[in-house]
Amino acid sequence: MQHSTPPSHGKYRRLQRLSDSDGRFSMLAVDQRGSLRRMFGRQHGIDPSEVSPAQLRQVKRIVTRAVAPMASGLLTDPLYGYPASAGLLPPCTGVLLSREQTGYVAAEGQERRSRLLADWAPQRLLASGADALKLLIYHHPDASAETHEHEQDLVASVGAGCEDAGLPFILEVVTYPMGEGAQEAAVQARRRPELVVDAARTFSDPQYQVDVLKLEFPADLKFVADYQDASFGAGEAVYDRRAVEGACERLDQAAAVPWVILSSGVGIDEFVETLRLANEAGASGFLCGRAVWKEIVEHAPDTDEMTRFMEEVGKPRVDRLLTANEGARAWTDHPGHRQQETQSGTKVPTTE
Repeated sequence: MQHSTPPSHGKYRRLQRLSDSDGRFSMLAVDQRGSLRRMFGRQHGIDPSEVSPAQLRQVKRIVTRAVAPMASGLLTDPLYGYPASAGLLPPCTGVLLSREQTGYVAAEGQERRSRLLADWAPQRLLASGADALKLLIYHHPDASAETHEHEQDLVASVGAGCEDAGLPFILEVVTYPMGEGAQEAAVQARRRPELVVDAARTFSDPQYQVDVLKLEFPADLKFVADYQDASFGAGEAVYDRRAVEGACERLDQAAAVPWVILSSGVGIDEFVETLRLANEAGASGFLCGRAVWKEIVEHAPDTDEMTRFMEEVGKPRVDRLLTANEGARAWTDHPGHRQQETQSGTKVPTTE
């Protein structure tokens, strides 16, 4: 496991702001743009391009109002979500702002490349009130050298900017299907563990100056034998629970910085199980969105019905996640963080 230097005092204090009093991350996301447009399109039978900024802002505002007081941090975007919802964020809730453009550029057939939002460098995000910058990149070990160079240069440049600004860098790494069987869910489920572990190992390198990794769960519970009777079971098993636990352990060993789990848009029952398993292996909590609120688009544009959905469905889902998150490891207890402090010979200030 490689180790970087400890976070600066500014980064350390902002990471404290993003976590709860026990050092666990319970962060919720409403930074979706392209995926939210597609959700509207499927629900209302329109082209995603026809979804207006006002519709995006309405969802983000209602979700933020409902869940921000329950979260240690809220991830939103600087284009629609933050301008519409900044006044709704409690003083005790940390703010994460997205740095990437929505979607990706297709390259070399199946390969994906992220792009940065123009004019939203770390210093501007910091001046806007952000406690952290989140960047999403796409990663596959079989991609071309050109795509690897693109993603590595992108991450390194953002990491350097965050370091200069004293702004925590949260890197979200999303894997994707490539090659034979790319569209077969069972094939991708078998390969998921190695892809996610490789992503963690690759971007734990100190050159990227990442403070927290936001990662996919290193398996697909839909294809786990032990969950075939669950509501989300796929009816086909490609591994058992022991294999999943082993994948989680390998992921924890590969991550040289604290890590949290994203929901990948799965349902709440499945995500609660993945969160428990990840936390048992050493995750420091979650950063998820759609598992909590995705059905809100079914009630749009009726503000009262959307609000009722969040009160009756969304907030109870967050309660379930907070209960499952009690087993998370404090980010300050991550072995990489502790070794950073030991190697530096200094102790970053705490609130004690």
